[in-house]
Amino acid sequence: MATEKVRGKHPVEDLLYDRLVDAIIDKHLRPGQHLNEVKLAERFDVPRSRVRRVLERLRDEDVVVFELNRGAFVSRPTTKEAHNVFETRRHLEDLVVRLACERATPEDIALLRENLRDEREAFAAMRSDVNRVAANFHFAIARISGNGVLEKMVAQLIRRCVLVQSVYEKKSGILCLSEEHGSLIDCIEKNDPEGAAHLMAHHFDHIISSLDLTEARRAEIDSFEFI
Repeated sequence: MATEKVRGKHPVEDLLYDRLVDAIIDKHLRPGQHLNEVKLAERFDVPRSRVRRVLERLRDEDVVVFELNRGAFVSRPTTKEAHNVFETRRHLEDLVVRLACERATPEDIALLRENLRDEREAFAAMRSDVNRVAANFHFAIARISGNGVLEKMVAQLIRRCVLVQSVYEKKSGILCLSEEHGSLIDCIEKNDPEGAAHLMAHHFDHIISSLDLTEARRAEIDSFEFI
């Protein structure tokens, strides 16, 4: 990430939080990577105390861990944590997509299709933000559900799923699920909750099949230092 000063009308801690979350979703920050408070404070021109509060917020979401006398690191999920995260997200998004079918407006459908076009372009060009654009599809469905609690929970689980994928994804490249996203939009537009839930379950089966959820795979991941 290039040196920048975080400014604007929003609280600086929220902006720094968003920068770090985006970097994790885009996989610029990897599991095990050191988050140096001093360097982050200098890079974003903020007091170190603000950086610490942001890192503690991410710790509370199980995205960052603190190690005694070493500092903060991007979390490296265990295989058990990985299974638990995907199991929880799978059941949660079953409910979310059913609610989205009931509550989606024509404007919501248009936004989903716009997101899908952006996603396809991102994959075709292999843009650096391709993972974030794909995640935005699920964020959008959560917003359409009209349930703020579910939306927040889905957002947190997506971040943890990204960490799981960073550690355990097989060496076959980035998984493109644009066609499945398109089929989900069709079900939401038709108000077909059963069809949408079935497709969402298949969607997660596809994601999980792209992972090597073994301790051997976890052991292959090196630790990084944030510089």
